Amino acid sequence: MTEIKRRGRPSKDENSPDSSVCIIKDPLMEPFYVRKDSNGFTLIEKVISTRGFAGKKATGKTVEKIVGYYTKFQNVLRVVSREKFYKNQSEFETITEYIDAWDEVKTGMELLLKKVEI
Repeated sequence: MTEIKRRGRPSKDENSPDSSVCIIKDPLMEPFYVRKDSNGFTLIEKVISTRGFAGKKATGKTVEKIVGYYTKFQNVLRVVSREKFYKNQSEFETITEYIDAWDEVKTGMELLLKKVEI
């Protein structure tokens, strides 16, 4: 029997035996998670919809929003830490409070990146 050669971009079918899809979820990263496939990493954020379809009222259901596509896992972690920092901390009383909060996020990110480096 002749073997069929596949051409073009790989299938996005997650149930395919040739699929190399991996989902990475961590409570520390919520509401974000990472989808890894043969092409790289996709950072996805779970958000509650605030707009309805065709002018109708929003239902408030959870939707997935793609934040970006990345080739390195380190870049994904950097973006997640930056996004979580700016979403959770919206107001600071002093500049030193802002710098201290950012240093805490940066230190946690550096510890994770040290574990990732091979």
